Amino acid sequence: MASAEQQSEQRFGSAARRAAILAAVICVLTLTIAGPVRTYFAQRTEMKQLEATEEQLRTQIADLEEQKVKLGDPVFIAAQARERLGFVMPGDIPYQVQLPANAAAPGTPGSEPAKANPDQPWYTSLWHTIADAPHSVSPTIVPDAPAPGPPPPPAPPGAPPPGG
Repeated sequence: MASAEQQSEQRFGSAARRAAILAAVICVLTLTIAGPVRTYFAQRTEMKQLEATEEQLRTQIADLEEQKVKLGDPVFIAAQARERLGFVMPGDIPYQVQLPANAAAPGTPGSEPAKANPDQPWYTSLWHTIADAPHSVSPTIVPDAPAPGPPPPPAPPGAPPPGG
């Protein structure tokens, strides 16, 4: 009987050794594969981020190309100069409306027009808008501007444009 027990212990011992070797091989394979798999997933994430950045840059390039075309148009440049810089064409008379510091610009959100009293006639409401609310704008005397003269003569062909 002793030999049967020895044989079963040897089989159990050899099976345990095989399981331990198998576990060691699996651990080594897992550790060997873990680095490249982690790198693969990190690079996939980075690639998705780069594709999103590329799409944003392509959109930005398209917008800049469109703006470049607009800036090549002299009519657009003149309109921008008038709007942003307050330039006027020769012969035009510029006007600038200056509101009191505490007045809200007409049509701005949040400012509602004053309600008129329906019991009073319209001229009474008009008088109250003039007399009741003093305006901080004081009248100033503007010196007479010289009368506009005739337009300048046209430049000879081949001459540089004025101001340039």
